[in-house]
Amino acid sequence: MRILTRYILKEMVSPTLLGFIFYTSIILMQRLFDMAGMIIRRSLSAGAVGKLLLFSLPHIIVLTVPMSLLFGIMIAVGRLSADSEIVAMRALGQSTRTIYRPVFLFSLAVFALNLYLINSVMPRGNQQFVALRAEIMTSSAEKAIKPRIFYDQYPNLMIYVNDVDPATGMWKGVFVADSRADESRDIVQPQAADSGSAPPTQEDASVAALAQHGSGQRIIVARSGNLSVEKPSKEVWMNLFGAETHLWDPSRPERYDHTRNDTQRILLPTNGGDFAVSQITKSFREMTLGELLQQDRELQRSKDAEDRIARNMARVEIHKKFAIPFACIAFGVLGLPLGITNRRGGKSSGFSLSVLIILFYYVMLNNGEQLAATGRIPPAIGMWSANIILLALGIYLLGRVDRDISSTRADGSLLARAFRAIRSKLSRRKTGAAAVAGEEPGLLSRLDITFPNIIDRYILREFLKILALVLVSVIALFMIVDYNEIASDIRKHGASLDTILTYYRFQVFYVLNWTLPISVLVGTLVTFGILSKNNEITAIKSGGVSLYRIAVPILAVAAVISIFAYLILDFVLPYSNQRASEMKSRIEGKPVTVASEQKLWYLGKGRYIINFLSYDKARRELSQVQVFEFHPSEFRMTRRVYARVARWNGSAWAFADGWMRSFGDDGKSTYTPITSPLPLFYPETPEDFASEVKPPDQMTFAQLRRYIATIRDSGYAAEELMVKLYAKTSWPVISIVMVLIALPFAFRMGKRGALYGVGIALILGIFYWMIYAVFTKFGEVGNLPPLLSAWSANILFALAAMYLFLHVET
Repeated sequence: MRILTRYILKEMVSPTLLGFIFYTSIILMQRLFDMAGMIIRRSLSAGAVGKLLLFSLPHIIVLTVPMSLLFGIMIAVGRLSADSEIVAMRALGQSTRTIYRPVFLFSLAVFALNLYLINSVMPRGNQQFVALRAEIMTSSAEKAIKPRIFYDQYPNLMIYVNDVDPATGMWKGVFVADSRADESRDIVQPQAADSGSAPPTQEDASVAALAQHGSGQRIIVARSGNLSVEKPSKEVWMNLFGAETHLWDPSRPERYDHTRNDTQRILLPTNGGDFAVSQITKSFREMTLGELLQQDRELQRSKDAEDRIARNMARVEIHKKFAIPFACIAFGVLGLPLGITNRRGGKSSGFSLSVLIILFYYVMLNNGEQLAATGRIPPAIGMWSANIILLALGIYLLGRVDRDISSTRADGSLLARAFRAIRSKLSRRKTGAAAVAGEEPGLLSRLDITFPNIIDRYILREFLKILALVLVSVIALFMIVDYNEIASDIRKHGASLDTILTYYRFQVFYVLNWTLPISVLVGTLVTFGILSKNNEITAIKSGGVSLYRIAVPILAVAAVISIFAYLILDFVLPYSNQRASEMKSRIEGKPVTVASEQKLWYLGKGRYIINFLSYDKARRELSQVQVFEFHPSEFRMTRRVYARVARWNGSAWAFADGWMRSFGDDGKSTYTPITSPLPLFYPETPEDFASEVKPPDQMTFAQLRRYIATIRDSGYAAEELMVKLYAKTSWPVISIVMVLIALPFAFRMGKRGALYGVGIALILGIFYWMIYAVFTKFGEVGNLPPLLSAWSANILFALAAMYLFLHVET
């Protein structure tokens, strides 16, 4: 191999590896954020989380390998062009083939690697990921439902768990409200009747038929319970122990069925929720090429419409196994001329162009996949159109570059020379005006105590430029990966373009909240890395300016960013998260839970649960309200109150047009109709029902604090919510901490440059998030005070940063 070929290959390998680490780390972080809900709900160990990320790596690497190749080619060739090394090669008589050959060889090698990964490694990794997720669902399914939180992910089914045994994970006190159709109720399998249950009452003889044909809401109260997954069928069952079933007829409330069972099993729906069978069954993406071809042959004989769609999807996956690896060749052909012509843009411009090309490619790929799966275009066109467009553009630009290298002067085209001449003339005018204005400088000008001064503005301009570039790039990557994940749901449920755009309009704030700290970290390291490599830091120090003074503008911007981050976290994210969740539910075909539906269930300030249809704020009344009261020491129902309307009279709730039914220790019940308004004194006031009940990430700081106070007044622990409350104050400060920890490393990098800074940023960012996750988990389980657990990572990193900064030669 010739020296020149080895030299160009060496130039490409380093930025390609760095781009691979950067893109893979960003997508892994995005995958970790997506799995955060499952990790928290199921209290997964670090080993289980590590295995989930490891098995998801093949799917991620297949996407990031072409990205990193394009990034590496544009950075390497762009540097050679910017340093006039390509011009020198041409001046020495080297042909363009000498430059093109190593780039094409490198692209071909990466193509072969990616082809092997997508056809051999990725299917096995996806299968292991699905198997591990199914095992997690089996071993810790009950952890998905958190205590004292109404779980309403299924239509017409609500599950409430009063507490969880920390030793066994078993539920203690289970309340189920089941309003599904009759055929769903037949799934219930009582195994053994309670020998101590009461004899039949004097109700109609037809009351026994209510259990099978009743039209009212079925309520099940159990002493304990758990979830289990049946291995062969992947069905999820809810096992209830010491269960009591309550069923009544709304048209004749005196008819009431009350049964007791030692054990009762309920089959959960196969669609929706956290336990959907579709989440743990094999899909086309987990099949090898041979299995996909077999599926294609089998589905070809079917004339069913769903089978035709399935065949289209199988053919899409077959083409994708070759189209995505071929993107390496298309990126290589396109990246080479773009890198050569990008002489003045530098590495930052090359990075921007690579992100734009990647965004275009994957949007085209996913749109083509969607159109091909629905049969609007052939799968081959849908999967290969992006490659063909980029390849044709690259070949065209290569021809242009060949002509430009031979005929264009070193100082650029006529348009470029004219632009530089105009800019030079304008700069001379500004310099002359400044000289006239500065003929008699005052004392303040000589002291130079202004902020921001010229150096500050220069550093700020470079930092903000890089920060914006990194932030847009990271957000674009998040969107690409997320769109790739939901593309199948978009096809399956026919989500409209307006729904998708609305989802991303609100989702961008969530992504911004998570990516702002790492972008600040990368921006700080890259900015000072470039300044150090260009000896600008040395020049500033030689002028008597301390490194502490150089860091002031970056710290000032970080403080502003932290304030901005808090405003987003406390005032924008609660609403945007709610709207994004609604749009995501529509895309996934799940029922949208709006605020009024979230208020159907309310945890009372004692041992009771309130259910209502709606609340009229003007009239201060609840409609179709029920109150389920429980025994002081046992989780069993002692009284049930129903009323068509309950109106606040200033001191109590007056229940009208309803009934009450009390349950004794012997199992007998007493029915009492409510014929006139009956005041019942519950501590809830109209203000309690006027406020929306939301998840913690959809609450402001004040709303979450009030909610925690309500939980504590009811006698329950709220450590996990307290950690989330204090995290709302500690998270925005991370941007300042990121700057503090980045500065010592930035001033020690020497001439290693921006790419080295990106690598350091990724290591520091991953290490910080590991520390943050560990300490917040300690706080959630009660091993640390909530305030300390939320702020521990910030305090530790800030102390380490100050120690390192004090040992830097300023």
